[in-house]
Amino acid sequence: MKNKKVSLLKWRPEESEYIEISWPEVHKTLGIDQTKWLLSQPQNVCQLVLERNGMFCSLVAEFYDEQALTVYHLMWAK
Repeated sequence: MKNKKVSLLKWRPEESEYIEISWPEVHKTLGIDQTKWLLSQPQNVCQLVLERNGMFCSLVAEFYDEQALTVYHLMWAK
């Protein structure tokens, strides 16, 4: 399976050399249960990735396992 990306959060970073993830904002937006589930997955199944595209940053979940992606969508369908 090719990796599948699920966009979780998008923001415009401050003018700084470093990009910081606001974990309180992630928990507020996704919920603690979803965040914990994503972080508990083995790295060969799913990883959280920080992407920078132009002026915006995104936190995405990359899935490398079709079954894990299906479970994710069943648990947190939007």
